This record gives sequence, C-alpha cells and structure tokens, in this order.
Amino acid sequence: MRILLTGATGFVGSHVARALIARGIEVHGMTLPGAPRYRLAEVASQMEIREGDLVDGTWVRDAVRSIAPEATIHLAWYAKPRSYLRAVPENLASLRGGMNLLEALADGGTCRRVVLAGTCLENLATPEPTIYAAAKAAQHALAGGFTERSITAACAHIHYLYGPWEDEQRVIPSVTRSLLRGEPIDVTDGLQSRDYLHVADVADALCRVAESDLVGRVDICTGAPVKLRDVFEEIGRATGRPDLLGIGALPGSESTGWPATGDPTALLTTGWQPRYSLQRGIEQTTAWWSTHERSGQ
Repeated sequence: MRILLTGATGFVGSHVARALIARGIEVHGMTLPGAPRYRLAEVASQMEIREGDLVDGTWVRDAVRSIAPEATIHLAWYAKPRSYLRAVPENLASLRGGMNLLEALADGGTCRRVVLAGTCLENLATPEPTIYAAAKAAQHALAGGFTERSITAACAHIHYLYGPWEDEQRVIPSVTRSLLRGEPIDVTDGLQSRDYLHVADVADALCRVAESDLVGRVDICTGAPVKLRDVFEEIGRATGRPDLLGIGALPGSESTGWPATGDPTALLTTGWQPRYSLQRGIEQTTAWWSTHERSGQ
C-alpha cells in the first residue's frame, strides 16, 4: 500500500511514519519547506519526503497526482504551544490546506481512504469551542461529503499524549527535563482528569484506523482517565526527584474543564490495545529524555 502522510516531521507524524514503515508500507511524507527533520533521522532514507505548503492548491494537486496514494493520513496543522488554540489566521490556513488536500485526493482518483487527525476538544460542548477545535470540526464535517467521490473518511479525535520528541515547551517534557536537571519546578494541583496515551500507541491507533473501514468520529483514547497529578507523581518516581515538584504552587488553567476521555469502542474494533501503561510509558519517556539531555541533541 502507498500512503500519503502529511505533517510527517511533527511529533505525531514522525511516530506514524515509523509505524507505517514497520508495517512494510510505502510512505510519502509531506512537510513545510525547511521544516527540521531531526525526528525522522533514522527512517528518512526509508520514505519519500516532499516539501510544500498545503495552502498552495497547485502544489498539492501536482504532488498528489505524482504520488497517487491509495490512502492518506492527514496530520498537518498549526500546533505551536500556548498559541494554537486561538490563532485565527493559522487555524484558518490549516483548514484551507486540508480542503485543498481533500479536493486533490478526490480529483486524483487513486485514494480511497483518509484519516484526519482531530482533537478531543471537538467533543467539548461548553465553554464555546476555540478556533482550533472549530476549524478541526469544520474539516471533519466537510470530509464526510467526499463519500460521493468514493473516499471514506475517519476523523480521529486524539486525546492527551506524551512521549519521545514532544515539544519541549509542553507540560510533560518541561517537568521531566527540570527534574532530570535537578531543578525544582512548580505545577498546578493537577486535579483535572486526562486520558493519556504514549505517542507510539497513538501512532499504532492511527495506522489501524487507516487500515479499517471505520468512518466518522473515532476517539483515540483508553476510556480510563487519570489525574494529571498522577502523571506528575509518575515523573517524580521515574526521575527519582519527587522532592523537586511544587504540586499546587501554580493556579489552575482553562484546561480544567476540557474532556477527560472519550469512547474508545470504535477504536477497539480494530484490535488496537495500548502497549504502554502510564507507569511504563513515563519510564520509557523519562529514559529517552535522559539520553537526549546527555547527548545534547
């Protein structure tokens, strides 16, 4: 099978690329011009990578025509920490890029299956959705209309994740790296519930959804959330420095009201099961960050 993977150099995309290659699938990645490829260093030679902007409809059509994918996993989206939720121009540009991609796939005539990466925030009824969640939901709603062009679309609502190569500005890497360096760090009370998955399990889930006949919303989660405080404590145990955690020192955030989990029923029909428990996943991720810190990469 030949699969087109957008956002191939990103946190999730790089892990999906590895999972697809391990399955023996021909992978054609798309990424923005000049995007760093360090996450793909060990597998880049086993896939084709094209640089371009999905907002450029002509480039997208030409690339899709050249690749002739049989299936597509679309992950590319603006995701800069602390700004992606409310960045209106960037989210609208990402939506335009997604529409260009869907149109090019429909016109190309070879792709019969699309998996679109979404967010658990699409499940949020109150407060009002962010522009990020609204744009994702709009893309997913529009994708359903492409069934007339013989393309089936599954919309993967990804919940909370962590693992190697995550952006250093996000919560779990920030806490892990501080403790590994012997530096104290203040965090919130962590009382909000979250359904966390190791990114390798998320990648496997996306591959299985691509291989399945599922359509519409597919929640990528376990259905068994934990407290964020439990995650902090696992990091403290894994690093051996729980004494450096200032739990409750920071005020709570808007994320307190976000969805804790979803319904994994559809995902489980693919045979998917998470390979990492929270403890094992945090231990593996902490070991990776420890090696990463020592190597200075």
